Amino acid sequence: WQDIYTQLRQVVKELGLPINSEPAEYREIHTALLTGLLSHIGMKDADKQEFTGARNARFSIFPGSGLFKKPPKWTMVAELVETSRLWGRIAARIEPEWVEPVAQHLIKRSYSEPHWERAQGAVMATEKVTVYGLPIVGARKVNYSQIDPALCRELFIRHALVEGDWQTRHAFFRENLKLRAEIEELEHKSRRRDILVDDETLFEFYDQRISHDVISARHFDAWWKQASRETPDLLNFEKSMLIKEGAEQVSKLDYPNFWHQGNLKLRLSYQFEPGADADGVTVHIPLPLLNQVEEAGFEWQIPGLRRELIIALIKSLPKPVRRNFVPAPNYAEAFLGRATPLELPLLDSLERELRKMTGVT
Repeated sequence: WQDIYTQLRQVVKELGLPINSEPAEYREIHTALLTGLLSHIGMKDADKQEFTGARNARFSIFPGSGLFKKPPKWTMVAELVETSRLWGRIAARIEPEWVEPVAQHLIKRSYSEPHWERAQGAVMATEKVTVYGLPIVGARKVNYSQIDPALCRELFIRHALVEGDWQTRHAFFRENLKLRAEIEELEHKSRRRDILVDDETLFEFYDQRISHDVISARHFDAWWKQASRETPDLLNFEKSMLIKEGAEQVSKLDYPNFWHQGNLKLRLSYQFEPGADADGVTVHIPLPLLNQVEEAGFEWQIPGLRRELIIALIKSLPKPVRRNFVPAPNYAEAFLGRATPLELPLLDSLERELRKMTGVT
């Protein structure tokens, strides 16, 4: 040991390295030894007294070792000797995290499950680190921006900007979400899913305008600080671009936010979710006004759903009668052009107008 100590001091002196002023602890000593014994580390099998070593070798701690009866989860051995089986001699307990800093030249990294994280404002992934096939890091969350910048940019645009899964104060972002919500509300009201453009259209909008080196919220903020000065409206949606062709005929007047009955103004809410209790139009009546609300008039529905209702009523007629009003949509259109909504109960008005049109009683 004295010879080794003397030799080490001489090497350190020649390299111009300082000598520790404090005595080394267990971790420091064994980390130093690890630099020359990386192929002699092992991970204990859960159900056996064996270790999986480098390149999938299998060994056990030699019976003479103090660790034989109570082996650690990870070990390092000074030598591997094969007799009746492969034994590890002169064993010591180590922690897998000690290996990574001294094994950079042997490390292999793999990544899985890249995903957008709102809190981080970036794409994160799970990293696995191995040395000689041994997982010294099983699952560590890492920023994915340096691994696959192109994918990070795509996921940032899709999740943060298109889906709105981002906490930011940018004005364009709030305005775009508000405008999109208005179109989605119109879809609920009209019971359609073909008014708002698809996510791919919105992705292309951002993709064409945002710099290619924007791969996270931090990168975007830095880029937008300059870009917004030059073109403040660069990323603002226009309502026309959010509405698919052929959907412009949907009018807010057909889907009012309130139902008026005399002097009463009752709030309406819409939900397009067939099968749900709240599917359709809901009239919200405050309890103090309940005794003032009359049943009459509600059967007429809102203007936007009135045609659909009339068609359903005509089709519900007995077949001998129904065949006089074919096609039902045409008669529904004719009825709506002739009748005065809310003047009479709906069924009375429908019966009267159909009789006038066909003479059928």
